[in-house]
Amino acid sequence: MVLSDNIKNMFASFAPETQMAMDRYTSFRVGGPADLLVLPSTVDQVIALIKTAQKAALPVTIIGGGTNVLISDKGIRGLVVVLTRLKQKIEQTTPSTSTDGHASNSVHLTALAGERLGSLCRYAADAGLAGLAWAAGIPGTVGGAVMMNAGAFGSDMSRVVTEIEVLDLANLETRVLAADSLQFSYRKLVLENSIVLKVRLELTRTDTQTVKEEFYRNLKTKQSTQPVSQASAGCFFQNPPGDKPAGFLIEQAGMKSARCNGAMVSDLHANFIVNHGNACASDILNLACQVKKSVYEKFGINLKEEVKTIGD
Repeated sequence: MVLSDNIKNMFASFAPETQMAMDRYTSFRVGGPADLLVLPSTVDQVIALIKTAQKAALPVTIIGGGTNVLISDKGIRGLVVVLTRLKQKIEQTTPSTSTDGHASNSVHLTALAGERLGSLCRYAADAGLAGLAWAAGIPGTVGGAVMMNAGAFGSDMSRVVTEIEVLDLANLETRVLAADSLQFSYRKLVLENSIVLKVRLELTRTDTQTVKEEFYRNLKTKQSTQPVSQASAGCFFQNPPGDKPAGFLIEQAGMKSARCNGAMVSDLHANFIVNHGNACASDILNLACQVKKSVYEKFGINLKEEVKTIGD
């Protein structure tokens, strides 16, 4: 949309970018322009941005690390808020006692939503805190990991999140949600009309060397089995019910290494679509459609996307 000078002036104090290509803000390295883009660094700035957007009647799109999204070639209308600068020093606290009155061995780590999951995972490993080593090598932000219930090696965020702080978009007030009130499922958190601002995890103090060994073992496994050095959005499809993962089905359907212009099904892991440097969003979407069609024709299984497509 064409933004009026009046709307631009309303956001002037936030140092916005106009018509900024989104390719630099996604791991796929594709995406058309955002009408207005801001990278806030504090919770107060996020709240002020949303309030201003509501006054200006602008739609708002929230993006974390851009590692699980595909932005259309036509871009995103309205205001785009990228949360990668919303971070602070990771807080570590230790409950004095457990629920049964004995000394607690648990430790809470608190981080703002823009903190990199990889940074939090490495922090935990260095501090000898068990429970997050499964996240070694997973890109993106902590907030995005919660929203997608990121997981690997048999665990996921739902196992370690103890509470989150969110911004309620209906009244622009913050509220804290305990873990037992959160509706996690496979690669999803049901969170209506809210933005994750802060995350608290509960981990367990243990031997530092043991945690580090698990961390580096998981990291090495990811690096040897997934195209982590190439532009992608991680696993493109959810694993369907049953014991056959999406990557296996795609490979058996003959789609491993399949191409559509600059987009390619990874020859290392078939559930990854990679951008070889000149792909556009439509190439990736077309290739994904071919993959779904081939898997359905061979197995009768309709793969569901894990990557979220946003924009016009």
